[in-house]
Amino acid sequence: MENLNQITWITSCKLQEQGYLVNGNMSVPNDPANRDCADVLAWIAEGNTPAPEFTALEIEANIQQGINSESLAYLASTDWYVTRFTESGVAVPADVTQARTDARLAIITS
Repeated sequence: MENLNQITWITSCKLQEQGYLVNGNMSVPNDPANRDCADVLAWIAEGNTPAPEFTALEIEANIQQGINSESLAYLASTDWYVTRFTESGVAVPADVTQARTDARLAIITS
């Protein structure tokens, strides 16, 4: 019952790389010598389970953000082909044209 008094302040807990995110705003290191970590461990011992750091939707959004960044960077790095074509009529290589199309199709915004 003593543990219950020590853990009533914990309303939510998420796993993090270096410890826990408690109540949505408090980072607690994974160090049993830390008073707050001891409370989190007691909270877990009472049968509670920390949520994963990221939900499946957040993981998917992070992956898409990476794809978007890579695709936008590729488009920016090959814009000069389009400018050269516009200014001088020198054709954009077919592989670059295809890769630019693929990059544009890979970009998804919400």
